[in-house]
Amino acid sequence: MIKMLLHEKPFSILLGGNFLSRVGDGVHDFIFIITVLKVTGSNLVMAGIIYFFRFIPYLVLGPLGGALADRLKRKSLMLNADIARMFITTAFCSLLISDQAGLIALTLVGMLMTAFRTIFQPAFQAAVPSLVSAQNLPTANAATQIVAEAGGLVGPGFGAAALAIVGHPGLVLLLDAATYLISAICVWLISVPSGNVSEVGKGLTLKLLYSEFWQNIVYVRKKSQLYITIVYSSICILLVGGALRILIPMMLKSEGYSDSMIGYAMSLTAVGAIVGAVGFSKIANDFSTRSLMLYWCLYGIMLSILPVCMSNMITILVGCCLLGGVGSFVDVILPTNIYHLSNEANLGKNFSLFSTLANTGEALSGSFAGLLVLFFSVSIGVTVIGLLIASTAYIGRLSSVRAHE
Repeated sequence: MIKMLLHEKPFSILLGGNFLSRVGDGVHDFIFIITVLKVTGSNLVMAGIIYFFRFIPYLVLGPLGGALADRLKRKSLMLNADIARMFITTAFCSLLISDQAGLIALTLVGMLMTAFRTIFQPAFQAAVPSLVSAQNLPTANAATQIVAEAGGLVGPGFGAAALAIVGHPGLVLLLDAATYLISAICVWLISVPSGNVSEVGKGLTLKLLYSEFWQNIVYVRKKSQLYITIVYSSICILLVGGALRILIPMMLKSEGYSDSMIGYAMSLTAVGAIVGAVGFSKIANDFSTRSLMLYWCLYGIMLSILPVCMSNMITILVGCCLLGGVGSFVDVILPTNIYHLSNEANLGKNFSLFSTLANTGEALSGSFAGLLVLFFSVSIGVTVIGLLIASTAYIGRLSSVRAHE
């Protein structure tokens, strides 16, 4: 991987900027949630409403992000998205310092940040194949996964440490804004080949973009392997999201573990994902839909037996680390598979379709997890979700084999 990063310098510069952007996302999310809890008086209903509105741009703008990535210069999209997030974060900083961050302001900030994430991410993902050679693409995806996990791991911790030092969340956001500025500079420094993409101004309408997105859905439906990859993976994400964010922490609390243990478990899951992504290229070389479904199946099985690890701290941390490791294989194979099954004209739209479905599933996953614990204990709920993931992936694998034949 180090050799690839040294050889593919434009990608390395972009990846470095993306790491800072991910750290910035983590810092922003940390400051955002503590501000939401403060403004709402820890009212979970009001906090939930704010986060619901924060999710809306995924549905509305998700289809546009991919269409724009296929029609406009990806470098321009990434650059403008980073600069916009820098200004939004600076405005959020001003609101906090002046003590004017109310419910409406927080809702608008959350929606705007989500909106520009939906523009940046498809452009970034569609740009990667043009910056690395074909043989280095899986390794590049592994490096991207490492950066995503590392940024998510470092961001909240960095934000918490900065808050402890400076004492005011508004001042912490100045550091957050700086990460987006440096990320924008990294994007500006490199040349991103446009391929068949052209900078289109005239005739570019919302109706046209949504029409292209719908046409791409029809196209994906006819491509069985791509359809299985996107749809079945989105179903698995719907199932797993609530387990990771709600049920596993609840399970640890119900077993008498402290809040710190929840943090350790989340950190070890991220560490496992990083280690798995680093070792990925040495273990796996099959990026087919069947292989993807196999690793989703293994992930579901690992999740289903995680409650057995609750007996002591060591087994919990080992179980979470292994779960993260298997999950990293999914996270690396999935984008590589979409790259291989797409062409230059629909690459951005395919990623946009997946992101829209996956983000929708993740947003609904909490409700699904809550519904599940009405009928089962938390531990059994985790096992049930794991088995549902494994079953979904197994059906997807069988469908992939039949389609291939």
